[in-house]
Amino acid sequence: MVIQIRPTKGGFLRAFGCGWFIREFLLGHGPEGSIKIDPDKGACQEDVFYHYKLALHKAYAQDVVAWENDERMRAGKNLYTEAEYAERVDWHLRRIPYKLVKARYHSFRRYFHYLKQLKWVELTGVEEVSTMQEVTDNHPTSHPRKLYGLTGEGIRAPDEDWSNPQRLIYSMIAEVPAKDYLKEKRKEKKYRRTRRGERFLRPFTAGMFIREYLTGLGPEDSPKIDPEVGDYAERIFYHYKEALRRAYARDAVALENDKRIRDGLEPYTPAEYAERLNWHVERIPYKLTRCRFHSFVVYFSNLQRLGWVELTGKEEESQFQDHYPPGPPRRYFRLTKTGRQAADAAWSNPLFALYGERWDREHLRQLRKKHKYTTGGKRGRPVKAKRS
Repeated sequence: MVIQIRPTKGGFLRAFGCGWFIREFLLGHGPEGSIKIDPDKGACQEDVFYHYKLALHKAYAQDVVAWENDERMRAGKNLYTEAEYAERVDWHLRRIPYKLVKARYHSFRRYFHYLKQLKWVELTGVEEVSTMQEVTDNHPTSHPRKLYGLTGEGIRAPDEDWSNPQRLIYSMIAEVPAKDYLKEKRKEKKYRRTRRGERFLRPFTAGMFIREYLTGLGPEDSPKIDPEVGDYAERIFYHYKEALRRAYARDAVALENDKRIRDGLEPYTPAEYAERLNWHVERIPYKLTRCRFHSFVVYFSNLQRLGWVELTGKEEESQFQDHYPPGPPRRYFRLTKTGRQAADAAWSNPLFALYGERWDREHLRQLRKKHKYTTGGKRGRPVKAKRS
C-alpha cells in the first residue's frame, strides 16, 4: 500500500523543525550536513541561523529534484542516477534565493529569545570580533559576536517542547488557551493574492515617515502626536505599516479605475471609491507590504547612532511586561535638532550617512549582482532559471 506523505498541491512539508535543528547544532551533531561545532564553546545566533537556512535550502532543492524525478517517471523516462541527482540538487541549490524559504531573522531571534527565557541556552562566555566591528574599525556602538551553548535543562527538554517553546511560556493568552486563541486569530485573516503589474513604487520612505510623524504632522493620515512627548518605536512602526497598507489599497483602486476606463466604463464615484478602498484595506494582510519589524528596529537604531532621535525620558509599562515583568518598558523618542536639520537624502538612507565612506552604492551594487532569483511556478515548484 502506498501512502502519500506530500500535499497534493504546493510544496513539501518542512523537513525539520527550527528547535530540533538548534538543539542538534549546539550539541555538535552537525544536523542536515551542517558543520560540527564544539559544544563547550557554542555558536553565535547568526551562525546557527545561517546554517539553519542553508539546511532548509538543501531540503528545498532535494524536494524540487524529487518533483523532477516524478515527472520523469510519469513520462516513462529513467530516474536520475546518483551523479545526475547530485548535479541537479547542486544546480537548484545555487539558484534558490536566500529569502525564498521560510524563517526570517527576526522570527529566528524571537524563537531564540524564548529559549533564553526557558533557560535552555546560555552564554558560554566566548566572544569573537563581529563583521560590524571589522568594517567600522571597532566603532564604539558595534557589538562582538557572543556564543551560546545548551544548558542541562535544554538538553533534557523533550522534542515536543522544543517544537513550540512559545507554548510553554505563554500557555494562556487573554485567559484563553494559546492554541484556541491563535486558531481564532487565524480565522480573522483574509488574504488577497497580488496580480502581475499591481505594485507601485513605495510612495514614501520609512525615514521620511518617522521624521514627519515625530514632528507631529501626522503623515499619511496617521495620528498627530506632541513632538516634545514623542512616541515609542513599536507604535511608530505600527502607524508606518498602516500607512503603507492604505497606500497599497489606493494603488489597487487606481488600477481598477484604469481598467474600467480601458473597458469603456465610468470611473468610480467618490462613494464607490471610498467603498472599494475600505474593501482592500480590510483584506490586505499585515505582512503583505514591505518592512519587517527587525528591519525597522535596525533602521531606528541607525537614527539613534546618528543623534537624530533621542529618549524623552518618558516610559510606560509594555505589553511584554504583562507576561514578563523584568522585560523592558516602552521608551519614548523625539527628534533632535540635528535630526530636524538633516537633509531628505540622508533621511532616506541613514546607513549611508553612518557608514558612507565604507558602504557606498557601488559596494551594494556588487553585492546584489551575486543574487540569482527564481520565481514560483505551478504546484509550488520554482521555475528553472536559464543556465548562465
